[in-house]
Amino acid sequence: MTTQKAARHASLVESAVQGLEPAASIDHLVRDSWTRCIQHYALDPQSPKKATVVDRPELQARRDQHGLLLSIARMELLGLRQRLGQNDFGIMLTDSDGVILHYVGDPGFATTARRSGLREGAVWSERELGTNGMGTCIVEQRSVVIHQHEHFLAQNTELTCSAAPIFDQQGRVVAALDISGSFSRAQTHTLALVEIAAQNIENRALLESCKRHYLLRFHRQQEFISTPGEGIVAFDDNGMIVGANRSALELLGMPDHRALCGQALESVFDTTLSTQMQLASRRAFRAAPLMARASQTRLWSAIQPPERETRSEPGRREQIEAPPVSTCGPLATMEYGDPQMANNVRIVRRVIDRDIPVLLLGETGTGKGCFAKAIHAASRRADKPFVTVNCAAIPETLIESELFGYKAGAFTGATREGHSGRVVQANGGTLFLDEIGDMPLPLQVRLLSVIEDREVIPLGGSKAIPVDIRIVSATHCDLLQQVRERRFREDLYYRLNGLALRMPALRDRHDARELIHNLIREESRDRGGLFDIEEAAMRRLLQSPWPGNIRQLRNVLRTMIAMCESDCLTVADFDDEWLSGGSAVAAAPAPNDAIELDLEGDDVLGEAEREALRRVLECCRWNVSAAAVQLHVSRKTLYRKMFRHGITRREGVMADAVQGGSESSARDHGRTSASRPRSARPVMAD
Repeated sequence: MTTQKAARHASLVESAVQGLEPAASIDHLVRDSWTRCIQHYALDPQSPKKATVVDRPELQARRDQHGLLLSIARMELLGLRQRLGQNDFGIMLTDSDGVILHYVGDPGFATTARRSGLREGAVWSERELGTNGMGTCIVEQRSVVIHQHEHFLAQNTELTCSAAPIFDQQGRVVAALDISGSFSRAQTHTLALVEIAAQNIENRALLESCKRHYLLRFHRQQEFISTPGEGIVAFDDNGMIVGANRSALELLGMPDHRALCGQALESVFDTTLSTQMQLASRRAFRAAPLMARASQTRLWSAIQPPERETRSEPGRREQIEAPPVSTCGPLATMEYGDPQMANNVRIVRRVIDRDIPVLLLGETGTGKGCFAKAIHAASRRADKPFVTVNCAAIPETLIESELFGYKAGAFTGATREGHSGRVVQANGGTLFLDEIGDMPLPLQVRLLSVIEDREVIPLGGSKAIPVDIRIVSATHCDLLQQVRERRFREDLYYRLNGLALRMPALRDRHDARELIHNLIREESRDRGGLFDIEEAAMRRLLQSPWPGNIRQLRNVLRTMIAMCESDCLTVADFDDEWLSGGSAVAAAPAPNDAIELDLEGDDVLGEAEREALRRVLECCRWNVSAAAVQLHVSRKTLYRKMFRHGITRREGVMADAVQGGSESSARDHGRTSASRPRSARPVMAD
């Protein structure tokens, strides 16, 4: 800025502070701030002033102090950046001292940001840099827009800043959220975005920081519970209100947090503590009517219980030691000494019968599905259904009807009886959403509604069906990255991520040896479960990187057991190419009339699995039912494997013919041949 422009700006500031007519159009908030800058901070609007920047250790200490808030805010800042697009701006989160803790910005604004001192660690308090969005909103404790010439320092008059304060549960300003840019006009829509984002951060921080208290969530309209505009009140076991958000004050007509915090719940709402505790003991998160005493306003509310193991009786304050954790049961089979898996099991046991959604993360094949079943089997819901939905396996056109069901005639092709849907089928039990990251965006909205309301409306239906379900989901994807890319809903992510557990890859597990022994026992049950494995074979298995993890290991062991002719697995029972991802080549030539194979290159078992299946089928005289029993698979699965590997009953019939096969095999062959085209591949059984 030129000296002449700086002088004109200084004259404007002086006129406004003195109350002279030329500056009458300046907003009183700005005039008050300018007055503070001159009388209290001794700042000069014409004098250039570099932003003070705290050193790296102090910045890290401030970030650590606001760890929870910062982790929540980072996601909001990324969301704001995506909504604003390419608009030459910077988005900042400061602490209550005006120190910028986190900054994200558009590349086109980088030069202006550097020149203005908008960077992490810079102090943008009003005392340091005069009237500005961040500093003034902290002082005024309300949202502000400081547009260009409204800045106190002439050097900042090319900026337009929209900022909103962030309050804690007691009503103290703990941070400020700001969007600054080289905008020619004041951005009222930008201020609205900032205010909504600040409210989201406040609400999530309150819900996280008050997990050990009861949380009463309410609104005038039932459907607005669990939205940014909901009121949230946290209270302790004695019914004393310990915190609230700003929406709660507005809905209850309270002037500030001091008027609400410290009050008894029963003096604010027309309810009793025992009633709310009874509602909290229910598994369903369902809205119930509630009346505000002072205003007699009718509200809808839902109560969320504390996330801790045990609660004292109302009116008592005491520490209750957690009961000893059982070391047996379904969860005990999930780990054999690996620290990370042991920690996963320990954490799950603490919340096993609480309505807390569990999100399982990890590579494909790490046992997420088995862990989900173990959670269900160890809970009080064990005698109820465990229903799995693989969001990646069901076609997108069918997943909605599969999940939520449909009424008769809801669409072309709908069955006459309709379909209840997986959610209703899981009522009372556990719904396992596998590969949740592959769920289409439109269905994520419906799923979120089901989780929040605990009711589902089938396609073509009008009546909601109440459901009581525990949600366990799993994915190998980076859901946070998908949220950033707008491929996964942020609100659904936070709803599913009540408790996130990472399943370690097999190559990283410390209990791989014990796991192998257990899998051998499971896969050899039909042969007495007495199989052993020689040390050389064990070492070879332990040295493999196992890209397919436990699933790949199980398949290899299953094939080894099927091919083994003794009661001990040796290195002679498998081919190294199974472990390296190749396909072993069969030693024996295929019959002349055998169907030519077209094996996939990434099939770890390849020809070896084909030979193993043929051996079992030969041992069972090509009786598919008997072979399926021996292999511990369904007939449908065995037929599918036969189809994939090109195995036909003709091979068995020809072998029987050479050896003088049985009449029953011939009759079986006659029936099969009559039921399919002559050229054809194996019949797929239902």
